[in-house]
Amino acid sequence: MKKLLLASILVLSGCSTVQNLYMAEYDTNEYALITKVRSVAQLRKCDEPSVKELYSSSLQLKNFSQYLPRNEKTYQMNTELNSMVEELYKKPQPVSQFYCDLKLKTIETTAENIQSVTGKRPR
Repeated sequence: MKKLLLASILVLSGCSTVQNLYMAEYDTNEYALITKVRSVAQLRKCDEPSVKELYSSSLQLKNFSQYLPRNEKTYQMNTELNSMVEELYKKPQPVSQFYCDLKLKTIETTAENIQSVTGKRPR
């Protein structure tokens, strides 16, 4: 019984080690950028400076995450987030308050999900 328990522990710990080999490590810069995107979206302002800052931050996040090792899935998420922000950025101003609030809420929720995934990485 002790051998079975020991073997189970070794197998389970081995699986988590193998999983960590294929996952990018936690990066404070990447986490800070996604936090900034989320925070700017939470302010819910559709004025030109805020939208420009949001777009700049999301583009920086996308570009930063592109060449991190084992970071392909996060890069895809960041690219999709950047596309959502870019839609708002390229929309002729002014936009309706309803559209703006809905778009910023979607961006905020998406950024929060990415932040959650990024924060759970091994340190």
